[in-house]
Amino acid sequence: MKLLKYFVAICCCMALLSCEDEISTLGSSLETSEIKVVVDSTFVNLTGQSVFTDSIIGRTTDPLLGNLTVSNYGTLRTGYLTQFMPSINIDTLNVTPQTIDSINLYLSYYNSDLTGDSLAPMILDVYRLNKTIKAPLYTNINPDDYYSPDDWLARCTFGSSTEGFVESNSSSSSSTSKEEAKTYKRISVKLPKAFGEELFNQYKKDPNTFAMPSEFAKFFPGMYVDISYGNGRVINIKSIFMTMYYRAIDSEGKIDTLAYTYMGVTPEVYSINHFTLIPDELLLQNIEESNANGKAVYVQAPIGYMPVINFPTQNIIDRYEQEMIGNEKIQNILNALSFTIPAVVDEDAALSPPKYLLFIRKSQVKEFFEEKKLPDQIGTVYATYNKSKKVYDFGNIGSYIRQIMDSGKPVTKDDEEIALIPIDVTSETNSGYYETTTTITNVTPYCASPAMVKLDLSGAQIKITYTTQQPIE
Repeated sequence: MKLLKYFVAICCCMALLSCEDEISTLGSSLETSEIKVVVDSTFVNLTGQSVFTDSIIGRTTDPLLGNLTVSNYGTLRTGYLTQFMPSINIDTLNVTPQTIDSINLYLSYYNSDLTGDSLAPMILDVYRLNKTIKAPLYTNINPDDYYSPDDWLARCTFGSSTEGFVESNSSSSSSTSKEEAKTYKRISVKLPKAFGEELFNQYKKDPNTFAMPSEFAKFFPGMYVDISYGNGRVINIKSIFMTMYYRAIDSEGKIDTLAYTYMGVTPEVYSINHFTLIPDELLLQNIEESNANGKAVYVQAPIGYMPVINFPTQNIIDRYEQEMIGNEKIQNILNALSFTIPAVVDEDAALSPPKYLLFIRKSQVKEFFEEKKLPDQIGTVYATYNKSKKVYDFGNIGSYIRQIMDSGKPVTKDDEEIALIPIDVTSETNSGYYETTTTITNVTPYCASPAMVKLDLSGAQIKITYTTQQPIE
């Protein structure tokens, strides 16, 4: 035991001596060097253009549906095309096509997912697709390529008077509160009974048709849902499914109790928004004026005008390196590069600013979304809209500049042509014993509702912070 104590004591002494050596080395370095922190906010000549974008990647299980005209925005028309996840099992025991009761299409949403006038009457038409949907899925998809007017299935007139409240015990989530459940609404579209009989007969003939979505799509490619009449609201649909109701015949030959099977729209199947937007004349005049001076840009969603800014990458690097020119003994360390853009927001405006903006090279937008990439905090960074300060804050984007400097290549136009794209961000939060972490799991172009904001580039702030060290002669 005594030997063990002596051994521990010796180890502690050696550790202290080692620490003293490191401290003395650091101290001698400080004694022979001058260190200062430089904060520079001279980058105020940010300019940009508003560029019209008629299409985005639009695969979604929560499509937009409706027509809406908004002053200083324009007229947005939106329908969707979708496949269905087939039902794995359909009860065929003592069931015949004649005992099928009905088949309905249900579109469910929350009141908070509605933009515009909740009382606006509209007519919804449903068409059967005549061929399968092909990827990649962009919102300028032409529905005429997938259906014809002869493929019409059903029509439904809907407004607040025809939409029923869903009781709390019928809600999609057992954790939904009673108050939330009362705002959960559902549009019901009665489909032809003959369509239900067709599904039943095919399942009885070949159940393998229903084994996989790809096989089911060959038999039933899906639906096109469009608004044929009405203007005034757009709804973000949260749940789409078909339910077929049928009855079995009991041992005495009598029709038994009602049963059902359903088929829904899930992430495993293709579902795509179809958007068209006619910009407002006043907006076009404002954009023409702002593009002429480059001091402001406009953000529209889900499609429309998107900002492309001239980010001063070369100027930032020049400012960082200017103190080292002609003096190889000076060393700089880039600590941070903050970037904020103020939003010009009218509190009475009908549309709100999008919650997030993605900072990305314009040349990489298509690849980023098609390959389902995530922000890497180097070449792609996103900002959250600060409602109280009315700014988009991109935080520290110093890694973007470091990556370019470390490459050893000259700055190109591609490094300074930056797109600011409205996005949706999906994340997961995991709580551990010591900390809670949030992980970004998905980033898509924003298409949850119409949105718009004007960005004041003349008020943008780019602040570089770096540490410079110069040996004392």
